[in-house]
Amino acid sequence: MAARTSPRPQARPRNLRTALLETRPRSSKPVRYSKKGSVCGVRGIRGRHVAPVKGKIRGCGIQNAVRITEVDGIKLSREVLIGCDGAKAFYSWVQKHAKPIVGKRGGGLVAINAVAGYSCRTRNSRKGAKLSEHAKGKAIDIASFRLRNGTSMSVLRDWRGSNHAKTMRALHKSACGPFGTVLGPNSDRFHQDHFHFDIARHRGGPYCR
Repeated sequence: MAARTSPRPQARPRNLRTALLETRPRSSKPVRYSKKGSVCGVRGIRGRHVAPVKGKIRGCGIQNAVRITEVDGIKLSREVLIGCDGAKAFYSWVQKHAKPIVGKRGGGLVAINAVAGYSCRTRNSRKGAKLSEHAKGKAIDIASFRLRNGTSMSVLRDWRGSNHAKTMRALHKSACGPFGTVLGPNSDRFHQDHFHFDIARHRGGPYCR
């Protein structure tokens, strides 16, 4: 009587951790600028050091101030005044998260529309509110992302109901951790057209909405 043969079992991943890592977006090789053209001791941040910033309101200002124009090969729409700690957090997010998440969509990420950096003001510019992290050089606001083929992914236009909505939400989510505060359209009426990222630390961990 012929022996029965069972179907060949499918190969299992070496372990769960390895399987999960293989499904995550991979960071690209870091871009390195010249030592003279980079700032904050990071060769992946292009910009220039400036004198310490002093604000008109008590608590405003930046000690290690820089003006950044490009991070890891991604150009910024404007020169952003920020502190080194904020600049390094932004660089890390772009290199490890933003670029891999966008991937090859539209030819890849080439530019970020940064609409705010340092600003000596209260939160959402409301009278009597606490001082904003922008006033300490610890925050950056982003309105859109430009792809190599010219496509622009906008927070205002693409957060809800577009072909880019999934990517936009992934970008927002990925910033939770690299930054202490992450705000977007689901947070309040002040953030319908941009993402707010800052490096403030909260007792209960990152605050992300």
